[in-house]
Amino acid sequence: MRMSFWQSVRFKIVFGFALIIAPLVAFLIYNNVYATGVVRNQISNNYNKLLAVSVNENDKILKEYRYYLLRLARDPDIPIIQSYPSDSDEYILAKLRLLNRYALDSLLDSTSIYGILDTLFLYPRKEQSIIFATQYNTNSEEKETTLNEWSRTHLTGPIEHDYRWESITVEGGYHYLLKAVDLDLNVYAGALVPSDSMMRVLSNFDVGPSGAALLLDSSGVSLTSRVFKPMEDPDFFDAVTRMNDSYKIVRSQGENYLVMAKHSQYADLNYVLITPESYILKSLPFFQKVLYIWIPLLVALLLSFYLLFLQRVVFKPLVELIRGMRKLGQGRLDIRLPTNQSSEFAFMSGSFNQMAEQIEKLKIDVYEEQLRVQKAEYKHLQVQINPHFYMNSLNIIYNLAALKDFKSVQKLSLHLADYFRFLMQSNRPVVSLEDEIRHIGHYLEIQKVRYVTKLDFEIDVKPEHLKAEISPLTIQPFVENSVIHAFNKRVQDGSLFRIAIRSEDGEDELGSYVVITVSDNGPGFPEDMLRDLGSDAYLAGTGEQHLGIWNILRRFRMLYGDAGRIVFRNADEGGAVVEIWLPAAFKLPVGRDEPLL
Repeated sequence: MRMSFWQSVRFKIVFGFALIIAPLVAFLIYNNVYATGVVRNQISNNYNKLLAVSVNENDKILKEYRYYLLRLARDPDIPIIQSYPSDSDEYILAKLRLLNRYALDSLLDSTSIYGILDTLFLYPRKEQSIIFATQYNTNSEEKETTLNEWSRTHLTGPIEHDYRWESITVEGGYHYLLKAVDLDLNVYAGALVPSDSMMRVLSNFDVGPSGAALLLDSSGVSLTSRVFKPMEDPDFFDAVTRMNDSYKIVRSQGENYLVMAKHSQYADLNYVLITPESYILKSLPFFQKVLYIWIPLLVALLLSFYLLFLQRVVFKPLVELIRGMRKLGQGRLDIRLPTNQSSEFAFMSGSFNQMAEQIEKLKIDVYEEQLRVQKAEYKHLQVQINPHFYMNSLNIIYNLAALKDFKSVQKLSLHLADYFRFLMQSNRPVVSLEDEIRHIGHYLEIQKVRYVTKLDFEIDVKPEHLKAEISPLTIQPFVENSVIHAFNKRVQDGSLFRIAIRSEDGEDELGSYVVITVSDNGPGFPEDMLRDLGSDAYLAGTGEQHLGIWNILRRFRMLYGDAGRIVFRNADEGGAVVEIWLPAAFKLPVGRDEPLL
């Protein structure tokens, strides 16, 4: 009897082999597709977070520049510019003072952590001409011409005090962001920020040789010097310009691009990162070729030797591969497959090991990038200088010099020099408590000269506590907060406003502490503010209302974690009290160039 092919051993062997191999191949392909999706999503989320951090930092800078322009309304030279004729001596002197002050502010800004301000200008409407100072003189004439034309067109009446910046182009193809504020009395102040400088962080992102970091206005026009050819594709251009605070895959000319966009809060601008998907997945194409090309060849080869090498050549390597993939899917990135097998499975195992190593390296790179962002945030939080205090101190020195009180001028100048010398060295990860207290003493001595009969202070720190290590500018902002807020809000009954700084030993169930207490006799913290401080609301926010407190809490949490704490309360007899509990046995991390987080 002739046996049909469907009943033959050959068919059963082929069919059985197919039943074994087909699910494995499908699993490998699925696992590769899944791994590709995981890599794409991880990189997308990471870059999107980094983009959001960078855009938020730029928005904070734009917001601070707007506050700076609004504060110019208190400048005593502004009413002179408005009131006196342009050919009068008073007007000319006021104009020169403003120009000098603008130039000085621009110079100071160029050395700050922001360092992106290009031009400051003042527009008295009666003169129909601007007064301006710029850091870069290469196109100063073009900027002056453009600003004059813009001011005559747009500054014809009162303007709203909003946060929006607008883009403007100067002859020669230079793009800037412009903000003008109304100082009243028909005088306006404004600032220019180069568009390219807003991309100083994003331009360093690794988006591959054919990727790009772009800054687009509301109509999709690029405000940077970077030329990106896929944007010439209408479909690609339309997809990118429609994006707002999102990311997706966009295709152009046969290439998939991962596009991430973030909209600015304070300008009609879109920050866009574009990177080819092939660059993101550059570690996977080789493994994909193994799956899609070599697997069918291996299946055909193994089929001819199925009876002889089934157990030794097929099942054992497959079981090891499945176990390895399962462990890799569980997050065990250290799993490696043995390669002392037949050449085909050794090749697969080697490719698997290569993929596992690359995924592990990618995960480490993402973690290290997060650490670098945290370190940059730490440095940013450490270096914040109050320009009001600086200007007030100079005014006091000027008035003392006018009164020929040269001894007080010398004393105040020394205190001010030591105060700013400490600030310029505040990038150190730690200082001694003695240095911090000495710095606070300089600050209070300067304020005492300003408020001779209204302010007094007391510092009582135990000698054994002076060598304790502390992060710079941890205590001083609380003292400054008392002077700025509590002093101005207290009832003026003729009594002295007092600030006390003391140290004592403290203990609880977690260990021993050095407790630094800052107290005053002001009105104390509002109840709602105490509730927020107790519930970590300031850490979750942006610190816009009380930047000093927010700054300290962020740095304190980053350095000490749960090992220390800061307590806010009101004294029974009135006044605010801040207790800083420094763990006595805790050693702050010290690096050669920057703090380790």
